[in-house]
Amino acid sequence: MKSTDSVIVSWDFSHGKDVGVLIVGKQEKGKVEIINAYQGEEAKEIYQKLVFPKSKKTSFSKEKTT
Repeated sequence: MKSTDSVIVSWDFSHGKDVGVLIVGKQEKGKVEIINAYQGEEAKEIYQKLVFPKSKKTSFSKEKTT
């Protein structure tokens, strides 16, 4: 395992139209490899942990995610 690395995170929450997804990938030699994917509530929880500071209490439904 590398001691440092970077990942690409992408998400799509279509506000009730589909199940929300969060995808984690990494780029190597010009190609992106998907290394993990989450959906539903788990995707929302991970999104909130990544995007919002710990001290800021927010409700996912109140935050604009587009």
